[in-house]
Amino acid sequence: MKCYKSKWILTCENEVLENMALVVDEGKIVDIIPNDSVNFEEKHVKDLGNALITPGFIDMLTQYQYTNIGKIKPDSFKTKLKGFFKTIALKYNFAGVKSDNYSLKWANILSEYFLMDRSEKIKAFEDGVNASIAAGTTCIAQVSGEFKFFDVINHLPIKNYLFFEVFADSSQKSKRQFKDMRNKIEDLIMHKGENTHIGIMLNSISGVHKKLWELFSKYCRKHNMLLLTRFAESQDEMEWLEHGFSDIDLLHKYMGMRKISPYEKDLDPVDYLEKLKVLSRKVITANANYLEPDELDRLSKSEVSYIYQPEYSEEICNKKLDFATVLKYFPQRFGFSSQSFEKDKDFSMLRVALDANKDDIIDIEELIKYLTIYPAKILRLDNVTGSIKIGKDADFNVFKLEDGETYKDLVKKHNPYSTYSKGRKIVKRGDLRFNL
Repeated sequence: MKCYKSKWILTCENEVLENMALVVDEGKIVDIIPNDSVNFEEKHVKDLGNALITPGFIDMLTQYQYTNIGKIKPDSFKTKLKGFFKTIALKYNFAGVKSDNYSLKWANILSEYFLMDRSEKIKAFEDGVNASIAAGTTCIAQVSGEFKFFDVINHLPIKNYLFFEVFADSSQKSKRQFKDMRNKIEDLIMHKGENTHIGIMLNSISGVHKKLWELFSKYCRKHNMLLLTRFAESQDEMEWLEHGFSDIDLLHKYMGMRKISPYEKDLDPVDYLEKLKVLSRKVITANANYLEPDELDRLSKSEVSYIYQPEYSEEICNKKLDFATVLKYFPQRFGFSSQSFEKDKDFSMLRVALDANKDDIIDIEELIKYLTIYPAKILRLDNVTGSIKIGKDADFNVFKLEDGETYKDLVKKHNPYSTYSKGRKIVKRGDLRFNL
């Protein structure tokens, strides 16, 4: 048993505690008591002093496999030659397309990723995980169509969701993809650890054939499984819906896919998924950057949850919803993602949230809930994490405060001093205390 005394505890249960201590046993919070009532043996007490305890942070969409994009230079002649042909293919497929085009940006990202070998991809994944945990993240929602990352994520000391991403360009491929993915997932469920949860990521409206939407939405409803999708995030996708074609077709061609056409024209993105009977409270949508107010209103009323990716949206999608709009349409039903393709990205969830709230639209107590309890509820993990509460896992961050500072001064911080997952200290002063 261990006791952690702190000046402040931000519980995310609608109360801020002062001069209280967490009592942790076997990874669980078993009590919360006044500091002056602590009577444990000294060796079992950690006096954090003038510090703030918060729940651990939750990152709602990560793609750690891309962490080292732009940092790795090919060494071997074979890889350089492969890169040469990839560059030629890019120039051929995207001739005349502007450099800020969404589809071209993703083609460039994928081109670099395809040149990485297996060990480089695994290292990139591990580098991203390590940076996130060092920044106070104790739960992630990772998106990938590759099964090679399962062993890494399944042994993490933090909670995780692995959303397997699928594409399909025809009814036949949809059936085959569904069967293969279903069999693989059901096998992995038998081998996953207690920290690991599995969901489905249907890439996007324009990247998934109607048949695959129908198969997986039905499967997820039957098995009570979460379904995630990128949604109305680019102008290319909106033009594809309107005209039946756009530059997104060039990206699909580059990826080896045939042209996909909308199953019906003149539908807005919300109509498109509503007619497929996809939208429900078990669905999580990311971005929605190009929706009109009435579309956002209808999306909100469908009870889906939302992922706010402000940095990714600006960098790749050329547009983002402002924070006030997100709060208006998805109150208490969204979480943040730290995803970015900047070379100096730091994966700090706290920084992303504070940047979004730079105009102080909501107070710090409410803002932290969008990094903790609200995303925990979306991922259906709020029974074990997301807040400081007796009976929950001891997933928490410790922020050191200066003399005279209070919990409100969390707005001046960036990364925590230390991070705990199930009562185990996994970060101290930015240094990781575990090995992957």
